[in-house]
Amino acid sequence: MVIVPLVNREVPIVADEAVELGFGTGAVKVTPAHDPVDFEIGERHKLPKIQVIDQRGRMNEAAGVGFTGLKVEEARAKVIVDLQALGLIEKIEPYKHSVAICYKCNRVIEPLVLPQWFVKMEPLAKKAMEAVKKGEVKFVTKKFEKVFFHWLKNIRDWNISRQIVWGIRMPVWYCQKSQISIPSTRDKSQICPPIITGGETPEKCPHCGGTELKQENDVFDTWFSSGQWPFATLKATGDFEDFYPTSVMETGWDILFFWVARMIMLGLYATGKVPFKHVYLHGLVRDKDRQKMSKSKGNVIDPLGVMDLYGADALRMALVFGVSAGNDIIISEDKIKAHRNFANKIWNASRFVLSKLNDNFKPNANYKKSKNADDKDILKALDQTVEKMTKSLDKFEFHLAAEGIYHFFWHNFCDKYLEAVKTRLPNPDEAANNDVNDQEMARQVLYKVLTDSLKLLHPFMPYVTEAVYQELPTKTKDYLIVEDWPK
Repeated sequence: MVIVPLVNREVPIVADEAVELGFGTGAVKVTPAHDPVDFEIGERHKLPKIQVIDQRGRMNEAAGVGFTGLKVEEARAKVIVDLQALGLIEKIEPYKHSVAICYKCNRVIEPLVLPQWFVKMEPLAKKAMEAVKKGEVKFVTKKFEKVFFHWLKNIRDWNISRQIVWGIRMPVWYCQKSQISIPSTRDKSQICPPIITGGETPEKCPHCGGTELKQENDVFDTWFSSGQWPFATLKATGDFEDFYPTSVMETGWDILFFWVARMIMLGLYATGKVPFKHVYLHGLVRDKDRQKMSKSKGNVIDPLGVMDLYGADALRMALVFGVSAGNDIIISEDKIKAHRNFANKIWNASRFVLSKLNDNFKPNANYKKSKNADDKDILKALDQTVEKMTKSLDKFEFHLAAEGIYHFFWHNFCDKYLEAVKTRLPNPDEAANNDVNDQEMARQVLYKVLTDSLKLLHPFMPYVTEAVYQELPTKTKDYLIVEDWPK
């Protein structure tokens, strides 16, 4: 045991792996009531939680005579002065460590132990893991399934209450007839249990009939509220039976546990069903130097500014192209420019095709009968592209699908076929020297390849493809839709 100077309090010496032997003296003070790591140490060794800072950020009576009422910063300065006066300080030296700072006022956050509301997680985690093992929920890549299991196997009870001024206020009421508002601070045998509702305000206490009730000031943890999103929103609109569970959940890999796992656990608890069948996790957006984009670093690309410069289609394609599921996205202005050029390529190629279709053009299936080698090659390449893209999308390999249509349209269609077909189709002001049937066959193939290409490109570049589609002489629908995917 040792005596804490200035307060003359006797405390035990304990050994714990959380202490770094090579740092400083290898011995540290432990304040379980004011530090998360110290709290864990205190739990392991059953140490008392002595709170010396109140909710106003000032020292309380437990801090000792001469410190009560002082602000934290003032008390720290006075501690040094008093210890030096007693000759108990050997030396003072600076060192760097991590300190939690409020993102609004930039002041140091002082942790306090307060009564909280918890959800018991082990039963919920068990059902969620069973659902994944049975294949009711499938992760697009197996590595995230491993991460999911790691989190849930090591899960702890979840503190769902927050002491902040914004959020959904907890639907909990305390009976004032027993003269208490925080249930854990008094003898529970003398008070009525908290009243938990589905959001409605109770008229009276169901335990004693008292009518003087006070609602809990805490609000729900954001993830607890958003974890109910898949079923709560559908029940509120009456669409639950038709749309729950949904097919695919897509979000960033960094919130796999914070959101995805909790949606699965809460969905199973509230409905008995998983909220979605597939989970697709995208990567974080990084700059060309692989640094995570951050406003503080100044390496952020403003999406609205980029769209004004290069178009929404270019930005969409740049975010998908070359990026597999779960891998971080390397984005740069040069990459966006490249896909702006591709959008221009689509527009110019489409203008060329439209210029070759005469006013009375009507699409038909005669293109299948063409004996021209160029026609056969482009139609074969189109069929192969459709087949590969369909398989890629079914496997959630969006990057491969995007790359497939990009290479087909630019290299097979524009670089090869359009150049070859120019000799077969004269301009309107030129005399037609070629066979009329061959010209018509070329027009039919042009129209077929262009319309199917627009449909294949549409999920990735919806604006330019829709604009071109509206200029076609004959359209099967008023606008492009998913059901138009080439078969």
